[in-house]
Amino acid sequence: MKEFIIRYWLEFMFAAAISIMGGAIKRMKKQYEKAKTDNEAIKSGMKALLRAEIIATYNHYAEQKTLPIYARENLYGLYREYEALGGNGAIKDLMEIACEWPTH
Repeated sequence: MKEFIIRYWLEFMFAAAISIMGGAIKRMKKQYEKAKTDNEAIKSGMKALLRAEIIATYNHYAEQKTLPIYARENLYGLYREYEALGGNGAIKDLMEIACEWPTH
């Protein structure tokens, strides 16, 4: 009788442990998916902000067709981070045009 109780008690304990681990894995997966979604949203938002700042700087100096050194360095920094986040498109063309302008 004692062996019977020990045997089924151990089976019950293993089943409970597996159930708890399964629940924990589900929670971790859900947290991972939420973090991944949040990260993508932050990345997209940051890319949009960088793009807007590059365009604003370009438009500010477009009429003069000249860039102060600090503005050129700022544009390079913004574009480097924009590109690292996967940005592309017309911003690359704007950068090429702006980089041809003389500095003062």
